[in-house]
Amino acid sequence: MAGIGQAAVLALWMSWPALSAAQSVPPSVIEPAVTFPVTSAAELITPLAAQNADAEPAPETAPLRSLWADPRAVARLFREACIQTEGQPAAAVDWALAQGFSPVDPMRGSTDELLAGEPGTVLAAPGSDSRVLLVAAEGSRCTVWAERVSGPALRLALVEVTGELTGKGARVQLQVERSIERAGAWRTQMQWRYRRVGGSQDFGIGAVTTLSATPGTQALNFAPMPAATGIAPDGVRAP
Repeated sequence: MAGIGQAAVLALWMSWPALSAAQSVPPSVIEPAVTFPVTSAAELITPLAAQNADAEPAPETAPLRSLWADPRAVARLFREACIQTEGQPAAAVDWALAQGFSPVDPMRGSTDELLAGEPGTVLAAPGSDSRVLLVAAEGSRCTVWAERVSGPALRLALVEVTGELTGKGARVQLQVERSIERAGAWRTQMQWRYRRVGGSQDFGIGAVTTLSATPGTQALNFAPMPAATGIAPDGVRAP
């Protein structure tokens, strides 16, 4: 199920360029730096010593039994590791290590798939059984993958994060919101254009989440965007 979920997420992300001109978002922004022809992120990086052959695997729809079961924790991770660092990989990794994240051994499993062959680091969140991953790649591309999390709850938590950013003076504009069916599941795509207070670079804050509240695979993405043309969210003509 996790493989289907991740494949569906990636299919949706790759379909963004087909949006209408009024909803146009550059494909370089909303495509995460990852191709994912694997069954599960957890299977890629869980050390062999930690696997118990006699234990029955938990259903992929079962919620995480840790602090990461709270979608607000996943949204806060994304805010601190990706948004606050503006996707800078060194800063994102430093923050994650200080929080107890574990770097994924590049020799154990196909971490290259998570980074799409680009330089970067994959880290597993503490207490998540490797089902919450931070992918910090070159080019200020930062992605959080979370399995067994409620899509609607994570969407709400991310909307709250963008509201906090706006309240602190950042420029945040929701550009795209749509629902689409893939692999038998409905998912919601959302895309914001973001610029921090005093900043000159625009970034995309993207989310692909399940429409159903049933726990599933969710993805949050942060990447640079080209400068906006026309009128900015605050009513000022963008540079």
